[in-house]
Amino acid sequence: MKTIKHLYIHIPFCAKVCPYCAFHVHRGGGDYQREFVDALVEEVGQIKEEYDLQLETIYFGGGTPSLLSPGLFEKICHSLPACLGEKTIEVNPKTVSLTKARCWKEVGLNRISLGAQSFNQGYLKILGRDHTPKDIVCSVEILKEVGFDNLGIDLMFALPNQPREIWLSTLKQALECQPTHLSCYGLTYEEDTPFFKSLAEGVWKKNEEDEIWMFSETEEVLAEAGLPFYEISNFARNGFESNHNQAYWLGKDYLGVGPSAYSTVGHARWQNLRDTREYISGIRSGTSTKTEVERLSPEIKRKERWMFGLRMRNGIAMDELQEFSTVIDKMILEGLLNLESQRVRLSSKGRLVADCIAEYFA
Repeated sequence: MKTIKHLYIHIPFCAKVCPYCAFHVHRGGGDYQREFVDALVEEVGQIKEEYDLQLETIYFGGGTPSLLSPGLFEKICHSLPACLGEKTIEVNPKTVSLTKARCWKEVGLNRISLGAQSFNQGYLKILGRDHTPKDIVCSVEILKEVGFDNLGIDLMFALPNQPREIWLSTLKQALECQPTHLSCYGLTYEEDTPFFKSLAEGVWKKNEEDEIWMFSETEEVLAEAGLPFYEISNFARNGFESNHNQAYWLGKDYLGVGPSAYSTVGHARWQNLRDTREYISGIRSGTSTKTEVERLSPEIKRKERWMFGLRMRNGIAMDELQEFSTVIDKMILEGLLNLESQRVRLSSKGRLVADCIAEYFA
């Protein structure tokens, strides 16, 4: 049996669907959620029979995992194998209560990823979020009260017509919550979303100069606050980096359960059905929920590792990149790459164009 150390669990439900979101998410009441949880528990049972689950990380993502009632969440957790490592749940500030927080703590979760996105009420409204800045602060207080000391906050910058000072204010207010981790992502306009349509119709326009400024300022402000970057969009106090996400970036095997969840095991990658009803039906009938099964050659896996490795502070061992030595030398001269202790790393200038640089190694 193949040993798996990392498990992702996709909860597709949201109270409302944000206009920038392209993930498989949708609304669904209590009966629908119970049907889904029953199917999810059944899928967990199936993978227990197929794989040796020696879990080091579990990650509940979505969607809004924190939308589930304590009873349903406990049912999922009781079906899972033991995990003595990092156990994360993505949380919407609007859904946090003392009862839920205690439940998460009692079932063994030890890391929170709080989807704040902004501390500005106007931009929260634009983003379609149903929480307020006060909700974020109250959530942090509740989570810390029950003993969560590994608390991450997710933020978005380069929002439509966002002034630089509003982004700096958001960073300041996030730091006042004393998080151990911050994820700061520039807004991307995903196809088939209302935000993409607004961009295409010229309602909103990108401002590349402001986005570059916000990116650079974020790195500087957070480093001064004791949260240096360890991946281009992720910042953490020493010892509080996301082990689960690093497993992805380092090319480790992982399983995903739930509709639309991806898995990568050995040289195979697949996605579960993206339709929740079809997923539930497939689990009930015993038919496969796998779709888009892809064979990954050693070369593809190696190049993926390079592309993710470049985004990380530790970079890539030069030994792995000998075939690109001429390109690397040129980029070092241009100030895009650094070579330190025989590891290739992006410079601060290079991090601004990381995706373009990665293409040279693809």
